[in-house]
Amino acid sequence: MQVNQPQGGIAEATTTPLAVGDTVSYVAMSGGGREYRLSARTGVIEGIYGNFATLRTANGRSVTQPLDKLTPDGQPNALTKMVMRGQP
Repeated sequence: MQVNQPQGGIAEATTTPLAVGDTVSYVAMSGGGREYRLSARTGVIEGIYGNFATLRTANGRSVTQPLDKLTPDGQPNALTKMVMRGQP
């Protein structure tokens, strides 16, 4: 995959490979009716199955999330990026 840089150059796009045992963050949505809540959550990858990963969450439960919705620990997750877009 190639990415056009603002200077007009071309650079290879890199993605951080995720592996079993990695700590990741994801955005969870809860609520219903007239109110929804978004929250950033973390988990540890227990298994990767195609385009999905099974995570062990902080409360000990297992959840399944698409790999493209996971962010490696220490990097801004989707919720952080959304909030920061409104900042100057």
